[in-house]
Amino acid sequence: MKILHVIPQIGRNQGGLSTGTIAICRAMQSVGIETELACLQEANDEAPAGIRVHRFKPGLRLTGASPAMRHWLHANADSYDAIVAHVVWLSPAHYAASAAAKAGIPLFLASHGMLDPDALQHHRLRKLIRWHLGVRKLIRRSVLVLSSEADRTRSLSHPELADSPTLVIPNPVAIPDRSTAPPNGEPMILCLNRLHPRKGVLPWVEALLQLRTEGLQFSATHAGNAEDPEYTRRVNQVASPLVKENRLRFLSAVPHDETRRLIGQSSIVVHPAVGFENFGLVITEAMGAARAVVASRRALVTPELEQAGVVLAAEPEPEHLADSIRRLLQDAAMRKRLGEYAREYAIRHFSYEVVGRQWLQALEATLSHP
Repeated sequence: MKILHVIPQIGRNQGGLSTGTIAICRAMQSVGIETELACLQEANDEAPAGIRVHRFKPGLRLTGASPAMRHWLHANADSYDAIVAHVVWLSPAHYAASAAAKAGIPLFLASHGMLDPDALQHHRLRKLIRWHLGVRKLIRRSVLVLSSEADRTRSLSHPELADSPTLVIPNPVAIPDRSTAPPNGEPMILCLNRLHPRKGVLPWVEALLQLRTEGLQFSATHAGNAEDPEYTRRVNQVASPLVKENRLRFLSAVPHDETRRLIGQSSIVVHPAVGFENFGLVITEAMGAARAVVASRRALVTPELEQAGVVLAAEPEPEHLADSIRRLLQDAAMRKRLGEYAREYAIRHFSYEVVGRQWLQALEATLSHP
């Protein structure tokens, strides 16, 4: 079986969309599915190891247009058994849909949260225009792939999506063969989020200040791009007492290998997202490394993890985040136990092999009943 994944770009600045797409490719490969990627050329981007990538010169940046990609997809789609498009609002999704229809193969549309009611409010007028110009037709020609039951419920609340064929397949995560214990000494609290109001770094910093006032011992690290200058200035201003005491350091965006190293150095990973997220890869990656996680309920994978008892769920507000972090700082045995449960759950639900089998079953079912 040979599957083509279509995505606008796979550079580091694409964040979770790029990381999640590459992880899906690797999950498919783990069960014997041949996978390739088609994307627009980015300056200085690197091809993911072991995945063949077809790159095309971009045209109009605003819509992700590329005549070269469109021509290639129409000429080569019949070489694949199915196409998975990892974009909704940009031109590559429409190229994938028309090429799949011409070749008579299925199209899967991985929404990555782009159809969530919260996401639809951003650039609302632009999206409304594109909806009527072709996105509605695109969705009707595809099978929607959602990453959690909460993601499906929220996305299908749109009246024109209610009857759409859907699959729920979680985002896969690379899980190390063995986990390592956090370093000895005071616990390190890690936050791996962009500096943007939707990501909740400010309430996390305010929670740390509250814990500092209570006399609790910890260090903290934040890593992520500064995407909103005014928000970044506000976060730095509020965090200055912690920074001056060398209790909090800020790093810019780091490569994925460095992300894993930071998780390994941490005792607690906090994901304080304020805006709704269709999944929350940081959460499951930390779980796979056997780390105790405090997860915002705005990440849509959190409800099932909270129900399973493998994360501490919190509202993304300083007092709620502080309550959960405090419990873990004060109880090393609880941190260790929660991390172990989390890793076991991640292996059973989010590993490449488990998610790869779900994709294989879905593809086989669709191909046998087109």
